[in-house]
Amino acid sequence: MINVRDIGIGLNSPGTRDELRRLEHSLAYFQEIGFQLVEIDPAPFSLIMNGELRRPQLAGFLSVLEDFDLRYSVHGLMRLNLAYDPRHEMCRRIMLCQIEICRAMGASHLVYHSGLQALDAVRYGVRRSLLTEEELASGARREVEAFKDLAPVAADVGVIIGMENGDPHQWEYNVIAQFGHPRSELPRHQPRLNVAPIVRQLEAINHPNVGLTLDIGHLYIAAHDLGFDYLEAISEAAPWVKHLHVSDNFGRLDQGFDLEQDRWAFGEADVHLLPGWGSIPYHEAFARLPNYEGDLILEIKPGFRDYLGEGLETMQDILSRVPVACMKPPSQTGERSPLCQAGGTATSRSTNAS
Repeated sequence: MINVRDIGIGLNSPGTRDELRRLEHSLAYFQEIGFQLVEIDPAPFSLIMNGELRRPQLAGFLSVLEDFDLRYSVHGLMRLNLAYDPRHEMCRRIMLCQIEICRAMGASHLVYHSGLQALDAVRYGVRRSLLTEEELASGARREVEAFKDLAPVAADVGVIIGMENGDPHQWEYNVIAQFGHPRSELPRHQPRLNVAPIVRQLEAINHPNVGLTLDIGHLYIAAHDLGFDYLEAISEAAPWVKHLHVSDNFGRLDQGFDLEQDRWAFGEADVHLLPGWGSIPYHEAFARLPNYEGDLILEIKPGFRDYLGEGLETMQDILSRVPVACMKPPSQTGERSPLCQAGGTATSRSTNAS
């Protein structure tokens, strides 16, 4: 059954002044309430400038981390795209900087948002047309080739890179609609909304230090919005999962409004709720990952910071009652047996009680 080494917490930093002081306070709080692993986005700490690592800033950053008895993982730069950003060499340099930051921190994992998202340049007016089929395909190949080069570097410093799946947004539908495309074509331009295109890349990369960071919240919204089977998608992802991102939501697309508090009230978008506050069927989801061995990162928005202790306890309870999946992988059999029960009843809503 699923074997989670540590339940960690993602550090959500807004990029304000006095970042190192805020980092120190956050790490002290996380450690006090029982977390032993923290995933940090290094972007707000001025560690990378123009594709180069700033050693003085890195030293100050590390001096804070060293004061705590914690393990670390790294969430890479959100904007980084090795598939479709035309400044490809700059992106590679940034990735190398991030791997070096992992080495310096002793971080075990580096999260990379899959580059199979081809609408950003159009959204921001950098490009005035959608990518062609050939451009989409060549970008996916370019990302594979980049990771074939980066994987040995990561292996040399003991880092596993996890390519993360994405979730749909209203702005993406708005962009393709401007060019006369129906909603059904969104996955063609944003393939990372499902796991299959990422899995095909991982098969081509074929290196143990590059796998999948499965974000079960992203996948839940994508499954509801695009109409595919959520649990079957997790089963498809399972052999490649090296890292887990977990939060809760209601599987509902946003309506274009960005204010978090409004989204809470309407139960929409990837609001990164505490486990049990939304409708994700955790027990069944985790039962589809029977061979997973690794960490689980809770990605919770700052608005719920006061309840992180509750979130940790809830996730510990959920994991203690995950049923064992009595099923062979889809590639081995066309039949699926029912889930075995391991304490509690695994129903689609049983996971929502804390």
